[in-house]
Amino acid sequence: MDFGFRLVLYLLALGVSVIFHEQMHARVAYWLGDPTGKNDNRLSWNPVHHIDPFLTIILPIILFIGSGGRFIFGGAKPVMINPLNFRNPSLGMCLSAAAGPFSNFLLAAGGFALCVALFHVAPKAVMADAVLTWHGFFLGIFIWLNLFLGAFNILPLPGLDGSRILRHFLPRPLQVSLDAIEPIAIFLTMIAVIFGAAQILRPLRGLLLAAFEAATGAGFRGAMEAGL
Repeated sequence: MDFGFRLVLYLLALGVSVIFHEQMHARVAYWLGDPTGKNDNRLSWNPVHHIDPFLTIILPIILFIGSGGRFIFGGAKPVMINPLNFRNPSLGMCLSAAAGPFSNFLLAAGGFALCVALFHVAPKAVMADAVLTWHGFFLGIFIWLNLFLGAFNILPLPGLDGSRILRHFLPRPLQVSLDAIEPIAIFLTMIAVIFGAAQILRPLRGLLLAAFEAATGAGFRGAMEAGL
């Protein structure tokens, strides 16, 4: 596969993963009584409704160019939620926040099951001559992206879903403190990532490869490791 085709598959996997993540925030909020996200078209598969000019386009470009290609960070447009529409505002926000990372873990598990099933039923669909096919590459990157997105977003960093989940279990004074930094939360998280906060997730790749080896054998694990 040439670089251009790999990039298309990567962006397709990323787009599906991020949009589904954002949809689930809005969907769970809607199920719990808040139609704000639904009214903002956040249940749509149209990427336009999920793009934030700064977070999705400008910030990643600035960071990529400014770091000489060594660092990139960004995100989708945040789903607007009105907690006053929930019967229990704190719990409603917690569940709506948790829905995003949970959806990514669900997609990762589904992708892994499909990839392993294809390996055993039609192995040439995912690997040929010890190299991943485009199907295998797409499934591998789809699984990895969803695993990483779920794990990253569940970190209790300001602005991430993990902080909104944690907020529900904190005493009121700490909840007020978290609410106070919400307007600048994404910049605090960006700084934390620059200084290595995301390094805590480095073992995830090894765990994923070990899971592939246990389910398919060392040969496919090697192809997946080389392909990702």
